Amino acid sequence: MKRDEILARIIEEQNKVIESLQNSVKLYKKESDMDEDDTSDPDDYARQTEAKDMQLRFEKMLTKEKNDLNFVLAEKENHYSEAELGAIVETDKNYFFMAVALPSFKYNGKDVFCISPEAPIFGKLRGKKVGDKIEVGPNNFEIVSIQ
Repeated sequence: MKRDEILARIIEEQNKVIESLQNSVKLYKKESDMDEDDTSDPDDYARQTEAKDMQLRFEKMLTKEKNDLNFVLAEKENHYSEAELGAIVETDKNYFFMAVALPSFKYNGKDVFCISPEAPIFGKLRGKKVGDKIEVGPNNFEIVSIQ
């Protein structure tokens, strides 16, 4: 089934994002945990503070991405008949996963776009059914299936 295969790819991509963020957190944590005995220059303290700020930012992003992954994992058993949060909408040109923001990838020759509820196209898709058409900029799409 297409939904299972697409969700598996989304989970794979989500795990890559999480791994990258975890590495960034580790890097900035190491930089912000300098030994005060080794730090005498005011610039060192400033860099340590900046590193701590970056660590906290990356930790916040990491938390969000882990929550997104949990959402996607919980979606494995769900199926939809209209475009809403969690649905995979297939159009004549591509796929849209209506849940999380991730880089696009190819599936069976079509691009898969993962869009968050904050994306303008999410609102244009919400509530649509098979056979409905949507216009996004210069592009027109016809919905051929919803899973």
